[in-house]
Amino acid sequence: MALVPCRECGNEISTEAPSCPHCGVINPVVAEPAGPIREKEQEKDPTLLQVSWRSRRLRAGGYGMDSIRRVGLSLIPAILPGLLLACHPGARHETDVGSPPASALVGLWQGFMDFHGRKIRVEIEISQNPEGELSGLVDLRDSAVLGVPAQVELVGDTVRVTSPSGRLFEGILRRDPPAIQGELFAGTTDSWHSLVLEKDNKAFRAYAVPRLTDTGLAQRDYVYRPPLAAEDGWPVSALSAENIDEEQIGRLVESVLREEQGRPEAILIARNGKLVVEEYFYGYSRHRLHLIASVTKNVTSLLFGIARDRGYMGDLEQPVYTFFPEYRGKKWIDRQYPITLAHLLTMSAAIEWNKSVQDAWGRLTRNDDWLGYLLDLDQVGTPGEAAFYNTGLSTLLGGVIRNATGKYADEFAEETLFADLDVSSYRWSQAGDGTRETGGGLSLTAYDLAKIGQLVLDKGVWNGKRVVSDSWITESVKRHLPLAEGSLGASRYVTGFAYHWFNQSYEVDGITIQAIVGKGYGGQYLGIFPSLNTVVVLNNGEWGMPWERVFDYDVIVEEWILPAIG
Repeated sequence: MALVPCRECGNEISTEAPSCPHCGVINPVVAEPAGPIREKEQEKDPTLLQVSWRSRRLRAGGYGMDSIRRVGLSLIPAILPGLLLACHPGARHETDVGSPPASALVGLWQGFMDFHGRKIRVEIEISQNPEGELSGLVDLRDSAVLGVPAQVELVGDTVRVTSPSGRLFEGILRRDPPAIQGELFAGTTDSWHSLVLEKDNKAFRAYAVPRLTDTGLAQRDYVYRPPLAAEDGWPVSALSAENIDEEQIGRLVESVLREEQGRPEAILIARNGKLVVEEYFYGYSRHRLHLIASVTKNVTSLLFGIARDRGYMGDLEQPVYTFFPEYRGKKWIDRQYPITLAHLLTMSAAIEWNKSVQDAWGRLTRNDDWLGYLLDLDQVGTPGEAAFYNTGLSTLLGGVIRNATGKYADEFAEETLFADLDVSSYRWSQAGDGTRETGGGLSLTAYDLAKIGQLVLDKGVWNGKRVVSDSWITESVKRHLPLAEGSLGASRYVTGFAYHWFNQSYEVDGITIQAIVGKGYGGQYLGIFPSLNTVVVLNNGEWGMPWERVFDYDVIVEEWILPAIG
């Protein structure tokens, strides 16, 4: 059995290992090669949700969007690159002799699609009812898309999978070994992507359990190892050196390995300016992007602060309508609503959105002009009285950044925040009209998200360089308003709302610990604990979970992580 160095951590692993037993990364020999992002002109279609993909100067895009059933469009960011889809009418291949029975399709089919350099996991679970009709559920977990219902047809040896909005996939069924070789359409009318689906694909086992050993068994035991130092200058250290209980953190990681904590995909802890825990699960690694959902809002708040530091905005009492003169005819502009920048930042604009968050988000994402839709919503209360969680206001904040700086949020971030923190890879979704989804559309690595948390903890300084002013950090993370009763995000931990940040508190051994928190759908979490000089990042993959369970990560923080910190 040959040994090769893991492409992530450098430890020797078997060429037959589905994942690295040391760091959890998928072994590229058997599953997911870590190839470079290919340069490609961004494909534009104003009828589809677009995704801006950048790795410094490289970009690609053109993701489509479809209805999401099991998850619910109103509960997830509108960045979902649904990849939903139509068939290639000319896709035909050499066929096997004879026609297979429909029952041959029943089961779980899995494969990887290379979408502009990004590996997208595709799973189609096909079932057959007593009448012999086939149906399927389509999952694209890397894009937070779960359970899209589909019709399945088998005509001869041709397999067709169709969603309510159109054809998803067409391919030829091979029987020995079982596989469906075909093409998936993604994004625009000329964007075809080869896809081979295999029944119970062995490479997917590394995504089905938290980690595999080098013999392919599920790893259940854990031995702590300090993180490896990267080239960005962020120091690393050991838990014991930073007065954190190694046994307690070990018990947490083992509970994840034994599948007792939902689906955590990354746990990172930094203390005293040093990274001390960096654990990945379910195929994730230091270099793999993860949708951070509504933690995007906290990055948007930082970008606004950087823009203000540079003189693009002034008084936070400036009315929002003054930034959008091109939208004359919309209510905010014509009626000159007294909604200010401060009201956007504290989510206290008191607009029609507050009546039904889910319905409002769905109507926004179905609109061809996101900013125009938002600027035509009615004012239904007095601004500034209480914060009511509102992703639409985060989207408008991104519009303010665009009109004030002349750059979209991702472009401005690349020149400022991301450049200063050496964030070399990210993805930021956008609507067909170009509006960036600044309320939930950003994907970062967990490692880079932790660096952003460290920046906030260090009052805007990274590696000795001032990135954002101390005054903005202080003002943006302090409590400004209570969170309104019934608001999304409310929990027993929340004590108030800042500029897109939650103010929270945790109780540990009779001691109250204050935190500055960003959190998002699916279990994404960025926690900053000034009194403990600590940053915590959790990425989770619970995309199909009920919304009321999204905040279970607060329990992990309060019951597992904080008690370990001395």
